[in-house]
Amino acid sequence: MKTLPLKQLGFTLVEIAIVLIIIGLILGGIIKGQSLVGSAKAKDVIAIGEELRTATVYFKQRYNYLPGDLPAPAADITAVPALVAGTGGTVGNGYIEGAVNALGQATPTTSEVAVAPLQLYYAGFIGKINLTAPTQLITTSYGAVHLVTNANANANGLIATYGNAPLRNVILFTNLPCDIVNEVDAKIDDGTISGAIGVGGRAKGNACAANTVNFYAVGL
Repeated sequence: MKTLPLKQLGFTLVEIAIVLIIIGLILGGIIKGQSLVGSAKAKDVIAIGEELRTATVYFKQRYNYLPGDLPAPAADITAVPALVAGTGGTVGNGYIEGAVNALGQATPTTSEVAVAPLQLYYAGFIGKINLTAPTQLITTSYGAVHLVTNANANANGLIATYGNAPLRNVILFTNLPCDIVNEVDAKIDDGTISGAIGVGGRAKGNACAANTVNFYAVGL
């Protein structure tokens, strides 16, 4: 009688090695993909900052005042009811005054900080705002973005160790992931989140807690 060979059980070392290589390639692709997504979102944050900075420069060139600090609606855009002069500060003094609370909301909704995005939008210098959220008109994928005075950002406790930087106003980002802030800061500043604005760098944030930097400011 002919004896049949026993059926081989399990995997050979070569088969196991192939499986491990495939798993490694898949994991590498996932990690690379996550890195690319993070880089894209960091670029979006940088782009929003650059757009607001450019829009603010052109707004001041046209109207002689900063957005939000405009004493009265300009003649060519008075037809827009939402374009009003900001309150809660001294209009026309070169400071975008008003508060941003712990939730990243501009307060009050009539402050210079709150109306600054409306003035930029209706003047045609930015193309998109969220009109359904009057306290958070401009946002990233993570939180609101505001134009606010250096002094108010510091005085309101948003950035506890902000320092005495020679800047009047900043672009204030809220609720950014730590890795996004690290990547943004490395591209636009010195790679140190707590670096001083206007002294050792042009951006600064508060401490990373629970993988989030609650407030990150870039010089306007």
